[in-house]
Amino acid sequence: MARPKYDPKELEPTGEFYPGLTEGFGGMPIPPDPILQRPISAMENIQLLVDGKRPYWIPVGGFFNADVQGFRPRINPDNIANHQIFDGGPTYDYTGYGDNIKSWWFDLEWITTDIGGAMFMPGKPKIPDITEWEKYVSMPDLDKMDWDELEAQNVEYLGTGKMNQLGIQCGLWERMMALMDVSEAAVALFDEDLKPHAHRFLDAYCNFLIDYIGRVKARCNIDCVVIHEDWAHQRGPFFSAATASEMLVPYVKRIVDFCHANGMLYEIHMCGAVEKLIPCYFEAGVDMWSAIQPLLYDTGAIVKKYKDQRFVWGITAPLITPDYSEADMRQAAKDFVEEYKDCNIMVSFFSMDEGFPGFHPGFQNAVYEYSRIAFEDFED
Repeated sequence: MARPKYDPKELEPTGEFYPGLTEGFGGMPIPPDPILQRPISAMENIQLLVDGKRPYWIPVGGFFNADVQGFRPRINPDNIANHQIFDGGPTYDYTGYGDNIKSWWFDLEWITTDIGGAMFMPGKPKIPDITEWEKYVSMPDLDKMDWDELEAQNVEYLGTGKMNQLGIQCGLWERMMALMDVSEAAVALFDEDLKPHAHRFLDAYCNFLIDYIGRVKARCNIDCVVIHEDWAHQRGPFFSAATASEMLVPYVKRIVDFCHANGMLYEIHMCGAVEKLIPCYFEAGVDMWSAIQPLLYDTGAIVKKYKDQRFVWGITAPLITPDYSEADMRQAAKDFVEEYKDCNIMVSFFSMDEGFPGFHPGFQNAVYEYSRIAFEDFED
């Protein structure tokens, strides 16, 4: 079936708005973004991309004001610790959030950063000995969470045509780091005597994550799950691809398989210099990758290298500052589309300016326009 030709009216507001957020990263309010007159929904467009087909336009990823509806509900205490409650509930008062440490999953003590996100308190590992991890921690009791409130608060928030994406802050490796400190967690992945005990923990935590995802899916309209798994730092991976394949990939794959069996996509969020670990994404069956970081390697070259792989890459948008002229901004968008029109990409929500995110408001619409024109002759 032939696609409709691009019509400039597609960028005109309908007069209705997607739900906004009272707070985003670092307490920044996120105003509702207007619903535009697009020929298909954002989720339908992303699904084409995941299926290896040409989308109607290059989607814009992120947590809000994008083609993705970020969902990090307050029912998960890690989202409170990170000051990243993205849901349909009332404004959350973070005052004194650290006064009830025992309410956090695994009783971890978190240090919240100024721009959103949190770091565990180093030097006080909850699991000092992985061989007896059950002695120190247990999986949180999901039965004690208010699932009725979760469902009631988020019918409208998740009632958009965007890709509703459930975000989980601590994946397998990140949880091990948080509970053991980085060095001891790394040793547990390659010490032959410790590996069986690391597997026991990872198996239990994997089951817990699957249980959590399944309960949210049963109550809410979820299209995708994104889990944070920072397997690398700025200079390289914490471990080899072989170690990741042996110790982590089997559990990621179990979560991926569960998501796929229940009609959800899976995105792995991984910052750091992860280039050597990319084959692990494919081994686990992951659908998409994203990161928030200054580029640590030539992402464009990697995307082109793997462009025949059915996999969606998050590409950081070029830095378009507000002092760009309209013509310069549009030319940057045109060049961006031309460079990546044959690749399976989403535009990263963030461009990085000295480590802080910024995004020219017209760039997103210009990418939409040029990519719509580039893809309009494809058959559905």
